[in-house]
Amino acid sequence: MVKMSGTHQDELFFLGEFEYSLDSQCRFSIPSDWRHREESTRLILFPGRDNDLLLFPFETFREFLIKARRLALANRQAQEALARIGSRARDCRCDKQGRIKIERALLDSVAITKQVKLIGAVSHIKLCAPEAWKEQNMDNDVYLDELQKISETSDDLTQMLLNSLGKE
Repeated sequence: MVKMSGTHQDELFFLGEFEYSLDSQCRFSIPSDWRHREESTRLILFPGRDNDLLLFPFETFREFLIKARRLALANRQAQEALARIGSRARDCRCDKQGRIKIERALLDSVAITKQVKLIGAVSHIKLCAPEAWKEQNMDNDVYLDELQKISETSDDLTQMLLNSLGKE
């Protein structure tokens, strides 16, 4: 985790890759560079789209909720999207050793058995089986195309929520 100051005070960035073994209780460590030093680290877990799990900092999730509450107050599609998100999301807190625990069923759903690959995805952490990351990482230059798409995309929350429901 890299903390940047300036206009976005203490904004978190997750960089690098790590691989850990799961213990018998389905726990693994979050790298110390990706954790808060002074307080317990709190992350929100979502199932991803590519046979993976995504961990977002609680602060990022809170910003999303503030925007979503305004939209969802009287919007049926937004309420449905939030219900789907809420039913799938999990609140994860690091213990004193920096470990988090994830339900075995969630790990099984993305084929994580004994090893978990943690990929710093800048704004969040991607979790997957090590083999899955190797398969996805075949073309090393694709990320540059994705960077271009992101920079050209609007940040309209309404459209993002509708896309999450498969409606446009």
